[in-house]
Amino acid sequence: MQVLKRAVLVIFAWLACAQVATAHTPDQVAKETTEKVINLLMDKSGRYKANVDAFYDDMEKIIDPVIAFDDMARGVMGKYAHRSTKDEIAQFTAVFREGMLRFYSKAMLAFDTSELSLAKVDPASAEILKNYEAGKIRQVPVNLTIKSKGTSYAMSYDMVKKNGSWVARNFSVEGINIGLQFRTQFAEAMNKFNTVAKVITKWPEMMKVSEKSEASDPEKADRNKD
Repeated sequence: MQVLKRAVLVIFAWLACAQVATAHTPDQVAKETTEKVINLLMDKSGRYKANVDAFYDDMEKIIDPVIAFDDMARGVMGKYAHRSTKDEIAQFTAVFREGMLRFYSKAMLAFDTSELSLAKVDPASAEILKNYEAGKIRQVPVNLTIKSKGTSYAMSYDMVKKNGSWVARNFSVEGINIGLQFRTQFAEAMNKFNTVAKVITKWPEMMKVSEKSEASDPEKADRNKD
């Protein structure tokens, strides 16, 4: 699957969590909120394309309370988190959050959302929820299927409870683990720059390189034809 489509579907996973704290189960809110977000984008896409900052601001307001960026950032740092100071972890969390928001917001605006729909949401079973509450499993997986112009895309995201509310701490799209992708990028950066402090400084630049790579994607012409 193309990088851009994968980025867009990650955004839907984020947004699907937006009201999860008030639902009976994570999958119920995934269904309700994803449908609302799809309708919102179809209504507002013209305004957002003319004002990227407005889209970024709205995205930030929606997903900031429901994404465990601190957990995601530590996961991306991997073994290097144990070698970092609290300040370094906090600094990386901040630049990681900013980079994720900007990268995926821009990807979303470049994507044709006119024929997106939520095709299926697999219910989180009572047994899974019970096992989570009992501490037998570390997260609740929620799987759903998004359709775009006749093509189906499988998604899943890992939900956990923090301070009594459900939040997402990782995503997979078409079997590709997003957190693991960024962990690999962080490890490669450590091999190149040697220190966590230097990687933190370079991370925004690395995200911009990813944006440029997406802009010059040879599959772009094919996407425009979709």
